[in-house]
Amino acid sequence: MADIREDGSEIFHYDIPDFPLSIKHNYIPANVVLTDLSIHWHEDIEITYVVSGSVYHQLNGKRVKISAGEAIYINSKQLHLIEPHDEDCELYCLIFHPMLLCASNYVSTKYVLPIVENENLDYFFLTDSNADHKEVLDAIIKIHSLEEDEAFELKTLKILNELWISLYGFLPKAEASGQYVNEDLHKVQKMLAKIHNCYYEELSLEDICSIGEIGKTKGTEIFCQYLNMTPVEYLICYRLEIASRMLIDTKDSVTDIALRTGFSDSSYFARAFKKRMGISPLKYRQERKIENE
Repeated sequence: MADIREDGSEIFHYDIPDFPLSIKHNYIPANVVLTDLSIHWHEDIEITYVVSGSVYHQLNGKRVKISAGEAIYINSKQLHLIEPHDEDCELYCLIFHPMLLCASNYVSTKYVLPIVENENLDYFFLTDSNADHKEVLDAIIKIHSLEEDEAFELKTLKILNELWISLYGFLPKAEASGQYVNEDLHKVQKMLAKIHNCYYEELSLEDICSIGEIGKTKGTEIFCQYLNMTPVEYLICYRLEIASRMLIDTKDSVTDIALRTGFSDSSYFARAFKKRMGISPLKYRQERKIENE
């Protein structure tokens, strides 16, 4: 499980904390079952570039397919989750904090914040058939190729700035005044923060919606809009995700894990777990133990 702040946003842990950039070359098998299915958001910018196959991103309630030769720019603080598709996928994932681009307040104000703080920009499609976009995609591969270079950080900063110059040329920017604020998204993020921070407590729909200062009907409506499930359904999924980790990482009994993740009844927990994961909690623990060994 990722570490999260009080507002529910993810704290992304970089290999070098003072150099907040990560570049990964990943393979996602077709129809793989992912146990970490909690939607998340973070201050960092994320760009996913699909080299072969295809994958889905759930983004602020939209399910977006990304195929070979395509990429998606995910702006800061957007709700997102990657989902496998019915074919193998090879992709590059670049994540970096905007501070890397901010050599001064002037540069930050003129070239970074107008994009990062544009609440009309949740994501943007890139394709290698577009010459301007391809400059960004080529830069991602260049950064990955430098991982073993002794001057990785210096060379990466050069390429990252070139990448941002390209993005700055075509990404929409926020106006200096009258900027649109997505209040519904902020309310959903507050509701998610309540679930992530208090999942082990007895939480009702009213408890979750009240943190967003919104009624149960409207709260359920906007939550479904962004996550395609109700707040209570998400709460159960998140509890099961935590429980699946505990089954692997601890020797606690199933009953104890059920109670520690907010389930008052271990039988109900077992039924919900099997419905979600396809196997019982004990069977899940046994199979993961064998895999780890």
